[in-house]
Amino acid sequence: MKVTIAIIASLLLMAFTQFAIAEDDPTIATVNGHALKKSMLQFYALERRQVDPKNAVPVDKLTTDLVNMALLRDEAISKKLNTSSDFQARMEFINLSMLSQVAMIDFLDNNPIPEARLKKEYDKRIGDIKVKEYKASHILVKDEAKAKEVIAKLAKGKKFADLAKEYSTGPSGPKGGDLGWFNPQRMVPEFSKTVMTLKDNEYTKQAVRTQFGYHIIIRTGARDGKPPTFEDVKPSIAAQLEQEHIQKHINKLRKSAKISIPKK
Repeated sequence: MKVTIAIIASLLLMAFTQFAIAEDDPTIATVNGHALKKSMLQFYALERRQVDPKNAVPVDKLTTDLVNMALLRDEAISKKLNTSSDFQARMEFINLSMLSQVAMIDFLDNNPIPEARLKKEYDKRIGDIKVKEYKASHILVKDEAKAKEVIAKLAKGKKFADLAKEYSTGPSGPKGGDLGWFNPQRMVPEFSKTVMTLKDNEYTKQAVRTQFGYHIIIRTGARDGKPPTFEDVKPSIAAQLEQEHIQKHINKLRKSAKISIPKK
C-alpha cells in the first residue's frame, strides 16, 4: 500500500490546526433548515486550494458553492438517491479513506522522524557530493536541414550569438541563446551529456536531437557548484522517510491482523 503522506498531512493538518484555533463553529448559511458551518467552508477552501494553489477563491463564492451543493443534496435525499447501493458503497469508501488518513497522521504525530535521522539521510544521499555546473548557449531549430545550415555558417566564422538571434526558436534566442549557469540535471539527458563532453568555447559539429527539436550547443564555461543544502531537501527527504515509516507500521498491523482474501 502506497500513500502520499505529504499531501494528506498538509491538507488534514492544516484543517485540524484551523479548527483548533476556533472555539466555536458559527453558521455561515442555512438551507431548508439545515445549517452550513464555518468548518465545512474551511474544508472546502482547503480542497479548492489543493486543486488550484495559485488562485484564491473569495469566501462569497465558496459559500455560494456550498449552498448550491446543499440544494442538490436535499434533492438527492428527496429522490432517495442516498439509499442506492452505489451511494452506500461510495460513502463506505470515503469513510475508509478518511479514517485511514487520520490514522496515518496520528501515527506520524506520535512517532515523528527525528531531525538527526533526516540529517543522516541527507549526509548519506548528498553530503559533500561534488556538483559541476555548466554555462552554455544553444540554437534550437525544428529540422536537421536547418541545423546543418546554421553549423555551416558557424564554420565560416559567423558569431554564435548572432545566429541564435536569427534562427533559434527557443526562448533564449533573443539573448543570443545564452542559458546561463545550470546543473546538468535540469536539462534533458541528451543535452546535458553533450555539454559535459564539450570543451569550453567548443560547439557541436552535429546537431543534438531532443524532444524539443535540434540543438546546436556551445559550452562557454564550467565550475564547481554547490549541492543543495539540508534545508532545501529536508521536506522531500522527510516525505520519503515518512512513506517508509508508515509502510513499516502497516506491515506490523498486517502481521497481527486476520486477513482473508478469497481466491478468484
